Amino acid sequence: MSKRAVSRPLRNDPAVRELLALMREHNPPGQEEFLAVLKEVGRMEQQLSSAVEELAAMRKELAQVRDGPVKRALTKAVHGLERSVAALGKQLEYLKSAIVQGCRQTLDAVKERGVSALSYTARFLHIRPALEAVGRAADKAAADCDRTTADLRKWSATYHEVGRHMKNAGRVLAGLEPSAEASAPGKLARAMEALSGKEKALHEAIKRGTERAAGSLARLEQAARHQPSIRDTMRELNKKIDREQAERPAPAVEREGREPDGR
Repeated sequence: MSKRAVSRPLRNDPAVRELLALMREHNPPGQEEFLAVLKEVGRMEQQLSSAVEELAAMRKELAQVRDGPVKRALTKAVHGLERSVAALGKQLEYLKSAIVQGCRQTLDAVKERGVSALSYTARFLHIRPALEAVGRAADKAAADCDRTTADLRKWSATYHEVGRHMKNAGRVLAGLEPSAEASAPGKLARAMEALSGKEKALHEAIKRGTERAAGSLARLEQAARHQPSIRDTMRELNKKIDREQAERPAPAVEREGREPDGR
């Protein structure tokens, strides 16, 4: 997954920016909860970007290594982690698209019914399934990191044990005592294991972010439920306008042919 796979930040989307500007101007119920959801998604974007950058750095380092069993094993591990990050990134993009769509629908409602529609943003923001999908993808990515770490340790132990046997065969032929222990994992293997742990931490942080965002979304939905329906709001507004017009005194009409002295 390249850096280009991380798309434009959610807050830079025109519909999101326009809706935020309207909310700042009119301060509707649920504004803080909506901002909290966007904040969590923004944090997820940054964490995913960090995961991509860490993997890109390891890939660049491996490119400088001479071809051999170590390079091939570590490159395979990087590819596996990249697939997990790509799958997580895809789900995050679906979530962002759902948020943008909800913002657009809210803006359409505002144009049609007025700023009172801002109070019903949650009714246009159908993002819970996409949010849960991001959480599941983050869980899977973290589990993949655990498997990668376990595979690396197993491979490293086998590789160095084979190396010890080969080395001991040479020592025996030279009349030397065989070595009792295999070599410790090399610098690159240790770096790859550390990277796997760092990637797992990022994925777990994204999962926690989905849980916090789900909490904010629930409060946003609750705020919307406490508001009357948009149709009822418009009906009451129209009734108010009708009452004001009915109570307004009729304009005075000047009688034609009125004589100067009033008779």
